[in-house]
Amino acid sequence: MSMIMKISHDQEKQVYVKEKQQFNHFSHRHPLELSELHQEDKAVCSGCEHDILGPAYICTKPNCNFLLHDLCFDLPRRLRHRSHSNHPLFLRFSPPYSDGEFTCDACGESGHGFTYHCDACKFDLHVECASLPETESREDHGHPLILLWDFPGKMDGADFVCYVCDETVGKGCWMYSCLGCKFGTHLECVGNIHQVAEE
Repeated sequence: MSMIMKISHDQEKQVYVKEKQQFNHFSHRHPLELSELHQEDKAVCSGCEHDILGPAYICTKPNCNFLLHDLCFDLPRRLRHRSHSNHPLFLRFSPPYSDGEFTCDACGESGHGFTYHCDACKFDLHVECASLPETESREDHGHPLILLWDFPGKMDGADFVCYVCDETVGKGCWMYSCLGCKFGTHLECVGNIHQVAEE
């Protein structure tokens, strides 16, 4: 006589739960897990302070809101930038100033997250400003636009007006320019495809 064994539904249905790999990052004391974020998550990167969609490293601790873009996770800790060739810049996970804020020497905007910083010169760059392309192009201009961190007029105090929005480029701020045509734009305006401001 053969014996029939009954297997329960729970035993039959085996669920394999793969444990997520954990990662360490110099900027945070807790381990992080790689995850996928969606628009409804309304998540902001703790490094660059921009919205995150897609892959992100998220803190494993329940009440900790630290998270990083995958690109911010992989940023180099030391950087040589042509705009500041005398010293290397070091990635700081928080501004080194007592008020917890820095002003980016490229765009003139403040930040509270990651900064590429020079201790000797008190020079700071947002991580996205440190990685701006050296040339850009616009459909409405026939020549490439070159990223300038020192431009003519900066030394003599002249104002430079953005070709796209017709607003002044801040003193000391970087810009994209075609010097031959005396054409220039704010960093944030170079990719703006909307109609150029009417003169």
